Amino acid sequence: MYNDFQIIAKNIKYLRERKGYTQEQLAEAANVSTSYLSKIESGQRRIGMKAYLSILQILGATEEEFISIAADEQKESDFKKYQDIMEDCNEAEKKFLLDTLENLKENLRVLMCDNRPIDI
Repeated sequence: MYNDFQIIAKNIKYLRERKGYTQEQLAEAANVSTSYLSKIESGQRRIGMKAYLSILQILGATEEEFISIAADEQKESDFKKYQDIMEDCNEAEKKFLLDTLENLKENLRVLMCDNRPIDI
C-alpha cells in the first residue's frame, strides 16, 4: 500500500517524464539539486513543502494529479491481482475467498472505528 509521500514521488517522476523534463532540468527549475530530486523520485527522501509547491507549479499539475495517478495505477494493479486469483479458483474457492474478504473488511472497519492502532 502506498503512503502519500510514495504516491507523490511516483507522480513527480510520471509528470516530469510526461512533460519531457529530465531530472536535471526539473531540479534546476525548482532550485533543488538533481541528487535531491532523484532521491525524492526513488522514495529515499520525503519532499519538503517548498520543493513540492515549486515542482507542482513547474509541472503545471494540481494536487489531485499528484495523488491520483499512482493511486489509480495501484487500484488497477490490485484489481488485476484479484482477477488473476479469482480466475484460478473453482466456485467453492471463490465463495470462500469472497466471504473471507467481506468479513475481513467488516472487522477492519470495526477496529478502525474503535481507534485501535493497526499496521497494514
